[in-house]
Amino acid sequence: MNAGNLDTLMRMAAFEHVRRLGEVHDHLTAAELKPGFVFQGERIPLVNPQRGIFKPRQFRFVLSIKTGLPKPGGMRPANPS
Repeated sequence: MNAGNLDTLMRMAAFEHVRRLGEVHDHLTAAELKPGFVFQGERIPLVNPQRGIFKPRQFRFVLSIKTGLPKPGGMRPANPS
């Protein structure tokens, strides 16, 4: 299997794991995401507490599943057109 296909399969597994977590929890927090998930017998992290967007070593590209809510009165990200 080539690296691109493996990366795609890992991403699909990651988001399926997050979807299942969302069915069990009303709001996902870092506590629910911290354990990560297992893919082909190997634990893969979903989040890094020190970083927002990061690249698990098993992935070819970065992984981002978290969205930060703006603080009251804070700046909001621009909407791309």
